[in-house]
Amino acid sequence: MANSTVKKKNSRKNPLSRPDWIIAARDLLIAGGVEHVRIGRLSETLNVTRGGFYWLFKSREDLLSEVLKHWEHTNTRPFEKIMNNEHSGTDELNALFDIWLNEKEYIPAYDSAIRDWARISKKTARVVKRVDAKRIDLMKTIFLDLGHPEDEAAVRARVAYYHQVGYYILGLGEPRSVRSKLRPLYMKVLSGLDSI
Repeated sequence: MANSTVKKKNSRKNPLSRPDWIIAARDLLIAGGVEHVRIGRLSETLNVTRGGFYWLFKSREDLLSEVLKHWEHTNTRPFEKIMNNEHSGTDELNALFDIWLNEKEYIPAYDSAIRDWARISKKTARVVKRVDAKRIDLMKTIFLDLGHPEDEAAVRARVAYYHQVGYYILGLGEPRSVRSKLRPLYMKVLSGLDSI
């Protein structure tokens, strides 16, 4: 987690920045939910006074809004990158599976923590709904590029997305070796194509 990195940055010569607080808040959100993200706890985690927080943020709500924006940007960017280059539908689908399998840029635990928060926050729920729609639309393009008609591409995108969200929510935690072994079969089933 980012906590140890952030603590090293804490000095008079190199004060904490907004991103430092946002990353620390993200880590607390993932570890214990939105109720765990408190200014006092963040200050302790970052080894600074609460006053340092108020130099950068108006309130806890201000920080939480920034965390939500950070999640939307960082956890959706990998999906957007797929569509930024001209690739075949097969290359795009492979890139999508790389995101899910490698979990480097995309942090599933961050998505799960935000979804938990959305259950008790209408604002967060609206953002999650918008982000889900955006990601599904990006995936729909992949299935269109694979040659599926509009309606079928939309349904395949939904099935693929809901499948993966469900995988993380259920906390299956299969070893990467198992997921890698099953990848070709998942790609075949989700794409509807025999050779992919």
